[in-house]
Amino acid sequence: MAVALESAAAIGDDECGTEYLLLGVMTAARGDVAELAELFALDPMRVERGIHNMRAHRFSLEHDGPGYPPLSPRARRTLITRRPDGSGPTGPFELLHGMLGDDASGACQVLRELGVRPAEMRRLVAYGTRHLSKDQLDELLDSLDRRSELHRPWWGPAPSERLVTLAFGGNDDPLEIAQSNSAAVSIRSLAVAAQGFGFTMVLDSLRPWLLPPVLRPAEVLVPGQQPTVEVGPDTCSVELIFADGSSVANTTPHERWDNVEPKERILVPIGMRSETVSMNDRRSAEQALVTSDWWVWPLPPSGPVEVRVEWSSELVQGSAKFDADPVLYTAIDIADDLVAGRLATEGPSIS
Repeated sequence: MAVALESAAAIGDDECGTEYLLLGVMTAARGDVAELAELFALDPMRVERGIHNMRAHRFSLEHDGPGYPPLSPRARRTLITRRPDGSGPTGPFELLHGMLGDDASGACQVLRELGVRPAEMRRLVAYGTRHLSKDQLDELLDSLDRRSELHRPWWGPAPSERLVTLAFGGNDDPLEIAQSNSAAVSIRSLAVAAQGFGFTMVLDSLRPWLLPPVLRPAEVLVPGQQPTVEVGPDTCSVELIFADGSSVANTTPHERWDNVEPKERILVPIGMRSETVSMNDRRSAEQALVTSDWWVWPLPPSGPVEVRVEWSSELVQGSAKFDADPVLYTAIDIADDLVAGRLATEGPSIS
């Protein structure tokens, strides 16, 4: 309850609904509940992301006073859920049973955002509330286990998956993409997995920026249509063009945390950090560095990959190419090593 109430207050929601109770249960998961959380990949960070995605459709700000927001009606009903025989205090499985009983509850909406069918989770929760036999549970585990190869995430490497890093050239030189009087853009390295690859891009300031770069354009939701993104002068657009003519760009929104694989290639951000470096020279100003990590799925076709960058507010525009073949060879080696039970620790250079 402490996690649920504090999270609802920190995020600024009007009510503490069942979605926050779900976050609290998964944050404090122990024993069988921890196994249930691992089974559906419901770590607290993913649940919180699902809450933020769901809240994007809300516009009410009724609770604007001090203290925690009030519990929603569904959350209040969830807290008085008892075991089937009416005995014992409310435990985590009773809470889950109560919050998943209504398909319209916030907890069910968050699960659907994360690619989990509430009906599937209800059946496993029923085992915790003594509604499901051990044999029925074992039968479910084989079909619902999100840790199997059938449910490998396409939006990034699996949590336990090892990556092989490829450097550009023999001296770990970055791949220079574009440069202006105020900024330079480069790719420092590639990280290859069995089904996709990632890259780290760095924006260096050569003088103070008028506007910080926006690498994740805000999505604009239009009823009845696909979401679009808001592209302004501060947007730093990134596009990869492959040898077969296909392309991916950060200005194309994609639904993440979904077990349904997209039909087209995707480029999604998986991390971003900013830092300011003080130069050891009284004549020089501080240097800003924006480092972003990206994931490309699936693996590229053989041939050159062109990376294009455009940032209009700082007059940055340019492109560079690298060969995709070392990425493919490394991915094949990773797949072979996984089958053989080993993994190479060093990868070749890429040009």
